[in-house]
Amino acid sequence: MPIDIDPETMNVDNLPGIWSPVQWDLTEEERILELESQARGNLLYAVDVPEAILRLLLNETDVERLYLAPDHYDPEQQGEWDDTLITFQFKRPMKLEQVEREENYLYAEYKFTDLGRWGVEIEPDGVSIYRS
Repeated sequence: MPIDIDPETMNVDNLPGIWSPVQWDLTEEERILELESQARGNLLYAVDVPEAILRLLLNETDVERLYLAPDHYDPEQQGEWDDTLITFQFKRPMKLEQVEREENYLYAEYKFTDLGRWGVEIEPDGVSIYRS
């Protein structure tokens, strides 16, 4: 059964957003958890803005280690794959299905495994998100 955006559990407060890197020795388990936490934030920054918005709203930000280049990896745009680097991807894939661009308008539609298709419309004065 697909999950809806859950506004009841969404964190909203007036505290400033801050982040401090770990500045003390970690156990191996703590180091792995910290690395995964940082990977999640960096992946959200690396993907398209509409995808990042959807992943945050749907609480789909879990990551997993990646050992081989993923499907549709483009070495010309993303660089040659280096299997000696520690690399992560989101556990649940999301595929961009449609893009429409006009002046002051962007529509992106994603197929998100069993969560269905989601559309994001972005205009200068607003953003609309809906299951399509």
